[in-house]
Amino acid sequence: MVLADLLVFGLMFLSAMAPFGLATMWMQRGKVGYTLTLISVLGALLVLALFASVRLLGVHPMNAMSAAMLVFLPSTIGCAAGALLGWLIYRRRHGGLND
Repeated sequence: MVLADLLVFGLMFLSAMAPFGLATMWMQRGKVGYTLTLISVLGALLVLALFASVRLLGVHPMNAMSAAMLVFLPSTIGCAAGALLGWLIYRRRHGGLND
């Protein structure tokens, strides 16, 4: 039971930290379009997985809900947090909004 909990936590942690780091790096470098594209794709995948959990789309509803809650929701939240952190670092480095 403990190993399964650790695996779930590890999966959620990795799926949140990968987009977090990527979005932070891109926002620091001023690549806002890449970051917006990443968060849009992750959000769309979350919505599709949630939609597939209540409609017949060829995906088992339990698999769709598991993917939504274990992978796509932490990824979307991690990407949004990384974008915010990257923007704050960019603002601090470049002297605020007067670029």
